Amino acid sequence: METSTESPGAVEPRKNSSEYDSTEDSDSKLPTVQRDPFLAFIPQVGRWAGGVVAGEAKVATQGILGFPSWSMNFMADTYTYYRENPRVLFSEIISGFTVAIMQVPESIAFSFVAGVPPLSGLQATFWMALITGITGGKPGMISGAAGALAVVVADLTSDDGPIKHLSTKERLNVLYMTMFVCGLMQIGMAWLRLAKVVRLIPETGLIGFMNGLAIIIFMAQLPAFQYCDEQPLFIECTLEQRKWLTFQDHFWQVILSLIHVALCMAIMKFWPKVPKFGKWIPASLMGLLVGTLLEHTLFREAFNVATRTVEETAPIKGNLPKFDWPAIPSDSTTVSTMFEFAITLAIIGGVESVLTLQACNEITDTVPEISDSNQELFAQGLANLVCGLFSAMGGDAMIGQSTINIMNGARHRISSSMSGIFMLLFIVGLSSFINLLPVSTLTGVLFMVVLSTFQWKTFVILRYGRLSDSVAILLVTLIAVFFNLAVAIGVGIVFSALVHAWDSGAHVEADIIYKDLVINDEEHSGVKYVHMKGAIFFSSTRKFVNMFNVGNDPDMVVVDFKDALIIDHSAVAAIQGICHRFEQANKQVLLTNIATKSHGRLHRTGDHEALKRQMRHHSDIVDVESHDVTPTPEAAPSSDEIVHVDEFQVGKTIENLPMFQHPVEKVEDEVEVLMNNQGAVDIHEKEE
Repeated sequence: METSTESPGAVEPRKNSSEYDSTEDSDSKLPTVQRDPFLAFIPQVGRWAGGVVAGEAKVATQGILGFPSWSMNFMADTYTYYRENPRVLFSEIISGFTVAIMQVPESIAFSFVAGVPPLSGLQATFWMALITGITGGKPGMISGAAGALAVVVADLTSDDGPIKHLSTKERLNVLYMTMFVCGLMQIGMAWLRLAKVVRLIPETGLIGFMNGLAIIIFMAQLPAFQYCDEQPLFIECTLEQRKWLTFQDHFWQVILSLIHVALCMAIMKFWPKVPKFGKWIPASLMGLLVGTLLEHTLFREAFNVATRTVEETAPIKGNLPKFDWPAIPSDSTTVSTMFEFAITLAIIGGVESVLTLQACNEITDTVPEISDSNQELFAQGLANLVCGLFSAMGGDAMIGQSTINIMNGARHRISSSMSGIFMLLFIVGLSSFINLLPVSTLTGVLFMVVLSTFQWKTFVILRYGRLSDSVAILLVTLIAVFFNLAVAIGVGIVFSALVHAWDSGAHVEADIIYKDLVINDEEHSGVKYVHMKGAIFFSSTRKFVNMFNVGNDPDMVVVDFKDALIIDHSAVAAIQGICHRFEQANKQVLLTNIATKSHGRLHRTGDHEALKRQMRHHSDIVDVESHDVTPTPEAAPSSDEIVHVDEFQVGKTIENLPMFQHPVEKVEDEVEVLMNNQGAVDIHEKEE
């Protein structure tokens, strides 16, 4: 290929930058682009933060001042509505009663998972259901003592945990203070509007999270097959004092425990199919009733063999919640551990609650609102804060109970609030019955929770899905089981982001042709015209750079960014690096059709002086899309054109990718101002 150099408009080789700088006041044609002073961001951030605080203070003041009148109107409207619709009120109360009955066995079971007294779990369910029912973001959504938090709390209360040097009572106080701090953090997350961050969690991350949670809950049930003779209560025994039941020494106890588990699971599986009664009595409650009846009649009376009950593990007394400020040791280990677990619990509880709200919206065909998610996050934080002050283990939203409540027809706050009130009545009036429950039966309840929590579609994805999806699921699951649920979510987000960045980097493409062009009334032969397509960022810069060859490319190269976006500073550095290398070889690169946002990125972090030199004949980065004579790479070249085979055509252009679409406001006005400042730029084919 030969480039014409004899025509009157051909580009003369540039000898030095000073010669370029003196060319017909070219600098005067460039639009003034100035950066703010380096430290100007400090007062800007201060003004922004002050505005945010002032706005939030105004909203809070209006809410506090308007609360009395709003609450009176709300109560009046509620009373009027339910007086006119008594069947709705009856349905809401019945649904709340049903959910409360279902929550009793699960709250007790999760208490044992967390290593706290059953009363702590039951009271947590009362506070969570009552407070989130009144102030939550989704009417009818149920909260309580949940497995996602219980498995994390278990590390805090265990004898081999990070605060194992403390006594059992001191560890429980640390837990309650942790829930208090967790509540404050969740309220702060709601104030910062962080609920929208949940959308960053990929589906594979959620699957791994649920699988890890199911495995942890399963592992937490194994102590049901242990015994301890050295302490009056099983919960008071250390890990060294607890021993496993064996067929050689405890044959009948092992058999009866397995019967309890299997019978409860069978009842929970098939009881809902029983006509009439299966719909009115929850399957988990029926399993507990049958298991308790067998334990205290057949097993103990006929076989003279007993399995461990709640009373022998950690008995409860039907007391009302009492305020108790949790006093904890002030050593650095305890305080740092408390904050570490508070952050973990806040993240896990927030994620679980927002996901549950989204699931409920799908069931009710409700248009999701970010404000609802933030309101739910605030309600969860307030409830956990109160739990910490009343010796309750805390909790979060429960997707199973929420689904059942909404499927029962509940659409108002009365159902979820009444479930908490009924739970308090059960604590006060049914504590003696709760003490009779066999622990093995509760284990059967949680084994069914494990089966419903585990995502069985995992095996289909592992067999037929993409390798990166399989790796993400396994990675999140393993980290959740062996390390931490919150960290597992973070790793899942990071891994999926890296995979996406790798894939997106491979999608940058270009159509490359050679044309005879006239640029600003100057004639250029054999110009290399590169029509970029895709997103140029850290993952795709190498492929972008490889599209150019300083030694073989002609003296003039035009790079059209009409269908491309400059994403980050790596892209800016790559573009300026190419321009600099061509400049050293006395060649020129002209950048054109750069989008508004990409233009800003170039000037914010690029070298202004270098940009002026690189755009000598262009004066500025101007959108020339409206010029009909602009050559397009898709056009069929004539016989006298030199064609470069395009090896980068791998897909549709960037403008068709929704993920890269962004609104551009007043682009026409900006282009008009630029054109007035510098004059029109004319690029067209050389006339024969």
